[in-house]
Amino acid sequence: MNITKWVGVVVFLAGVVIMGVYSMYLVFNPSVGESAILSGIRVSIAMMGIGAAILIITVGLERYKDWKKMKEEISEEDLRP
Repeated sequence: MNITKWVGVVVFLAGVVIMGVYSMYLVFNPSVGESAILSGIRVSIAMMGIGAAILIITVGLERYKDWKKMKEEISEEDLRP
C-alpha cells in the first residue's frame, strides 16, 4: 500500500477511536454537557468521512490506471469476436 492509502486508513481509524472515546465520555465525567459530546461525535464522523473519501478516491484512481494500462496492452483486434 502506498502512503495515501495509509493516510486514509489512519484518519478513518482515528475517527473510530475518537467516536469510541466520546461515546464513553459520560461514564467517566458525568458533569459534561451534551454539546461537548456531540461536537466530539461530529468531529469523529467528519474524520471517518474524510478517511473513507481518501481511500475511495485512491482505489478508484488506481483501478483506472490499471484499466487504462490493460487497454493499451490488448489490441482492438483481440477484443472483437
